[in-house]
Amino acid sequence: MSMRISRFVLAPVCLVAACAPQSGAPDGESVECAFGESALGADCVLEAAGEGFFTIHHPDDSFQRIRIDPETGAVTAADGADEIAVEADPSAGTVEFAIGSARYRIKRGALVSPSS
Repeated sequence: MSMRISRFVLAPVCLVAACAPQSGAPDGESVECAFGESALGADCVLEAAGEGFFTIHHPDDSFQRIRIDPETGAVTAADGADEIAVEADPSAGTVEFAIGSARYRIKRGALVSPSS
């Protein structure tokens, strides 16, 4: 009898798990990033996460949240845990910054929230 009960209990659980949404690649624009001493490559994804906030998704599924000041365009770490070092190059139209051992190069135009 216990075999029949477990079969009836496990079947719906398996069906629910199979129907659960799968997480895929985040929506957004590819941006250049590097970790440690590696070279910059278009391996990260920049996703808008609300007015002035963005999430940078790393290839290992980790992420970094940043904030762009709408008045000055300054880049800050949204979570504030790590220091951020910024190098803007207006002639190149990019902003380069580092948070911890991660480095990023992002086109300035990509750092505009959709609601702006």
